[in-house]
Amino acid sequence: MLLDVNDQAYNDYAWYYMLCQQNTRFVGRMKSNAKYEIIEERAVNQPNLLHDQVIKLSGLAGKKCPQNLRRITIIREEDGKELTFISNDLKCEAQEIAALYKSRWQVELFFKWIKQNLKIKRFVGRSENAVKIQILVAMIGYLLLRLAQIGSTSKRSLQGIAKLISLNLTSRRCLIDLITKPPETEPPVQASLQHELRLAIQ
Repeated sequence: MLLDVNDQAYNDYAWYYMLCQQNTRFVGRMKSNAKYEIIEERAVNQPNLLHDQVIKLSGLAGKKCPQNLRRITIIREEDGKELTFISNDLKCEAQEIAALYKSRWQVELFFKWIKQNLKIKRFVGRSENAVKIQILVAMIGYLLLRLAQIGSTSKRSLQGIAKLISLNLTSRRCLIDLITKPPETEPPVQASLQHELRLAIQ
């Protein structure tokens, strides 16, 4: 069975029903104003587990998703915040369903890291293979920059090294020298002309 874990912003009951029809298990955050009817109240055996219920949505939501669902409320250990999840999984333990949602944050952190470090602004292709290839190529580039940073005595950041390399793509230079040695600067044109003028006067 496939699995879909989503945030509260993606609370779409018609879509939830479509996932049920496709035999896809989902876990999401339940909105606080959602209307529902409790079908079954299950026993809770964990200190941070407040509710484990089988529910049926009512009102417009019930028309969009006429399916028995699971409503689980826990107290998050890190900050004591109360979280309520909705799922079509009626078999697994409540803690397992809550853990699935928690693992979603690792995916969020991974994509945040990708945006900050790999500088992927958009995907060239939309297929699974195209997305994987683009991410892997970007990660290989990142690792090569990191190896160059470790192998040099430079105090430049990875972003600084990447920018330096992009500015010197057409020059044939050793990468370590490019990173560690300061750029060769030519004397300003104005100062050079003044120097020549003083020599001519003398």
